[in-house]
Amino acid sequence: MTNKKRLALLALVAVPSLLYTTPATTAAATDFSNQPKVAYIYDVANYNSNVANVIQLISNINNTTASFQTSLESALKAYNALNENEKQYVTNYATLSYHQQTRIAYRKLAAQIEEKLASVESTSVNYYQNVLETRDWYNTLNAAQKTYVSAQTQKILTSSILPNTSTDKVVNKIKLLNSSRTNFHKDVADARAELNALRKYSNISLPSGIEQLLLDAEQLVVKDKTVAKEVENAIKALSPKTSTAQDVQAVKTAFEALTPVQQELVPNVWTLVDYVNGKYSLSKNGNGTKTPTLSDTAAEPGKTTEMTKSKNTYKAKINVADSEIDTERYVLTTKANMTVIIPPLETLLNEDSGVMDIQVTRNLNRINFQATLNKKPVKYEADMEIVIENIPSNSYIVRIDEFGERMPADYTIDGNRIYIQTTTSGTFQIVRN
Repeated sequence: MTNKKRLALLALVAVPSLLYTTPATTAAATDFSNQPKVAYIYDVANYNSNVANVIQLISNINNTTASFQTSLESALKAYNALNENEKQYVTNYATLSYHQQTRIAYRKLAAQIEEKLASVESTSVNYYQNVLETRDWYNTLNAAQKTYVSAQTQKILTSSILPNTSTDKVVNKIKLLNSSRTNFHKDVADARAELNALRKYSNISLPSGIEQLLLDAEQLVVKDKTVAKEVENAIKALSPKTSTAQDVQAVKTAFEALTPVQQELVPNVWTLVDYVNGKYSLSKNGNGTKTPTLSDTAAEPGKTTEMTKSKNTYKAKINVADSEIDTERYVLTTKANMTVIIPPLETLLNEDSGVMDIQVTRNLNRINFQATLNKKPVKYEADMEIVIENIPSNSYIVRIDEFGERMPADYTIDGNRIYIQTTTSGTFQIVRN
């Protein structure tokens, strides 16, 4: 009973206002300087030197300096050494939790930088350019973030480096460009990369007419991509319900008119092969309709729509068809402090038309989110978002996989709102520290 009274007293005199945001892991450096700073009044009767030491260690953490890692580890070690009763009086524990989330974001950011540097072989003509780009990114980091980048990567990014080429090599490469070769596009890209690398290193001067040869080649690349895209779209437009044998023949003729280089740029050529080989039963007269059956109660793009409710489940429909606006997002609201934001249809990776079903169920702290099109899982290129309001300030989100295991989830925190980001359906759980 005495302990409860002391806890009650502590709650009255030491109630911090905690507000933090999950660190963003973007290509630019992330600002984590606005961490919680709260003044506390302590219940001296329940306050000892061990607790005081932990509180001080947490207060000493600065997530922008090179000492961040060691300071955080020291604070965590000291906190974990406390007994359960002592831990209750660490009144700035939320700040420690905040820094742990920051550490996760810094590790992810460092991994992204190292992946970019490793994405180009050191013997490649593009290696120099890649190092410069990665170095520019690395230089945007603060001192704490840099400590999570491996020593080997830091050495490369902070040392001088020369391009793997010379003016003579670049000139010769440009002169040998041949639009009839199957690797023409790669040759053009390599020549441009080498030229850019040399120009970053020194003020070189090419012989008269050489750079124009490269510009002309780049224009041919643009043309190749344009005509190949037209054929790709024509293949996508084929449908067993609406296309005739004549339609298939027309697309086949268009494909055969492409050069070998252009044909290599048509990714769905095997779909055309299936049509030509008779895999699909085609329409006899082409009188089929290209308009799928759509919903009369579907959400409207660019507007806010209230989802229908059945017990703890909220549902909405979205029409997916060529006739629909594909540049506006969908905002779907509920009466359970949740909002679902669906990105524009132009970022939808599914190629089907029809009605997309959106469903979100919340049971206590678990949220199950489903998005399907013609009963198949939906995948977006952009993020779908689930916005949850009025959450405890010391909460974070995990993703539950098919085996029930907790996995990291992409999310941000803004005040008392959590924004869960996902490109697919999934199950998420709100966890309190």
